[in-house]
Amino acid sequence: MVWSIVRSLHRSAQVQRRGAAASEIGPVALGLLNLAAQGGVRPSVAAEELDVPPQSVTRAVAELEVLGWVRRVGDASDGRSYVIEATAAGRRERQRFQDELIARFSRHLAGWKPEEIRRFAGQLDSLVTSLASDLPVHPKPERKPNAWRTR
Repeated sequence: MVWSIVRSLHRSAQVQRRGAAASEIGPVALGLLNLAAQGGVRPSVAAEELDVPPQSVTRAVAELEVLGWVRRVGDASDGRSYVIEATAAGRRERQRFQDELIARFSRHLAGWKPEEIRRFAGQLDSLVTSLASDLPVHPKPERKPNAWRTR
């Protein structure tokens, strides 16, 4: 029975990834827009949260800026860095995506009673929270000095 849950969660993640990849902006930009709409986020934090290389976040920021959905705001605590914030247009776009996703999910839950949906949502949230707390922490790779700069 437990293996069935593991397989179903894996399949669910695959479906979610395919859905995000099919979006007009792609999964990294979509994830970044979601983070920025929740409040300003530093690029390094976004890269860690999305589990992508920093350069992927840099490309996504540039793409979302062109669309007018995010802006870079100087980070007062670190003059060398910036925070990514969603614009009003970006928050509207995130809400549009969220509404579309809710409508799609709702079709699949049409035969469920409201109490069944509430119970399942609570149990799924508890399971995912527990799984996330059990993730191994990978040490950051050791940064080696650039050989060209030592001379």
